[in-house]
Amino acid sequence: MKEKTKNNIFISLIALAVVVVSLALFFGAYALCMFCGDTAITLDLTKKYQTIEGFGASSAWIYQDMDNLEPALQDEAMELLYGDSGLMLNTFRYNIGGGSNEIGGYGEGSLNGTNSYFKAERFTGDYSAFADKDNYDFTKCAVVDGMFEQTLAKGNITHVVFFANSPHYLMTLNGKTHGEKEYDNNLKEEAYGAFADYLLISAGYLYENIICKYNPDIKVYISPVNEPQWKWGGAAAGQEGCHYDPEPLGKFYDVFHDRLTAYNEVNGTDFVMDIFESGNYKMPDSSNVKKYLKELSKYDWFDDIDTISVHSYGANDSVFYKSNFADYMQSNYEGKKITVSEYCVLEFGVVKTMDMGIYNAKTILRDLKYLNATGWSWWLSVSQGDYEDGLVYWNKTQEGNVINKYKRYYVLGQFSRYVPEGSVRIEAKYSDFMGFNGVECVAFERPDGKIALIVINDGGSEREVSLSGNFSTVCKIVTDENSDWSVSEGAFDGKLSLSPMSVTTFIFS
Repeated sequence: MKEKTKNNIFISLIALAVVVVSLALFFGAYALCMFCGDTAITLDLTKKYQTIEGFGASSAWIYQDMDNLEPALQDEAMELLYGDSGLMLNTFRYNIGGGSNEIGGYGEGSLNGTNSYFKAERFTGDYSAFADKDNYDFTKCAVVDGMFEQTLAKGNITHVVFFANSPHYLMTLNGKTHGEKEYDNNLKEEAYGAFADYLLISAGYLYENIICKYNPDIKVYISPVNEPQWKWGGAAAGQEGCHYDPEPLGKFYDVFHDRLTAYNEVNGTDFVMDIFESGNYKMPDSSNVKKYLKELSKYDWFDDIDTISVHSYGANDSVFYKSNFADYMQSNYEGKKITVSEYCVLEFGVVKTMDMGIYNAKTILRDLKYLNATGWSWWLSVSQGDYEDGLVYWNKTQEGNVINKYKRYYVLGQFSRYVPEGSVRIEAKYSDFMGFNGVECVAFERPDGKIALIVINDGGSEREVSLSGNFSTVCKIVTDENSDWSVSEGAFDGKLSLSPMSVTTFIFS
């Protein structure tokens, strides 16, 4: 090797070493400063983002059995979810079933097998009668018999989303509410209109006879398709579900939109089509969310759709996936809002501690802050068993039925109770921009003029953070390992105290 080349390599190695040492010193000093020095949150009320429409959960599956629960426990569950002393959820997601409860079990390879917990009732079983509401049997769903009305009576519901996981089994190619094979487009093309009628008549009956008794101004959405990308078929199919390739999905939505428009004109309603409940929004990923959106955007009605609904499965608490999808939507479908209509932790074993609370808090906070979600809904409002899919759990013990709730429940309440519909997200920056000390925040200007600031501290020690602002008083609500919605009020001194492993909501006057 020539001497000049050796010298160049030596100089390059020295330069690289200097860079590495400099970076190490910088990050070391930065980390020390963040851990030991003063850190601050800065709010900018002039920078405003999305308007919040609310928080919710789904009524699927377990509601079919809850009419067998003692009335006092029924009311306890509904109060915990939708009442003033509970989560105060304002969005009720109502599952219109495809009739899986009466046509046998799921695939032999399914974990669910013949378990009725994963099945749903239907409103009519006569294929020739889908356009005739007189042939519907609306006593077939326990939600109608009690739970739905009890929920509406709480007075906090402003949005109802009627959603379907599968078409009625009489409309599918194999006569089941899941595909014969993986990725089967199971809805018959000649049944597009019948499926639309089924959903419209069902939703119309529930609106006229149930919702209007309590509040006719409740906004009604109909979501005909749920997670169309997934396989929803074969031996492992364990719940109602229907796969749609992008082109058949667009064709069905086109038929549904025409039927919905006609229904609204005839009945004087203002029902809204909700699309497309994407199984996730990860990009890049095999979910092909871009391919579906590209196909749907070919239709004229797509311009009238103001919100795209997605699920946070797979994205979980990732800032990258949330920011990436938000940027994609802004660049390609400017003006379309995003709402998260479903999420749960897909794991066996219910984790009752603050570890799960912090994880879910990050998922919610980051969906609001980086995805710019206008609404956020958990999957099952009431669950049973030992799976991470419920907000409250109906458990059967030797002593009888009990309703349980864990840290995940209280963490959602740090958002849903204190960020009411109509709140506007504002700029909230934290000086530890690299996240070394585990503190992050999101802030909202509420309709009453107060500021709601939600702060996560995922560290094992207490932290004190500065906040500049002309605030006179503060109400502090804390959920941590030892507290659930612990409330304290007083004068604001410019400092925010954060307990270890906590989610804290500050309300400033």
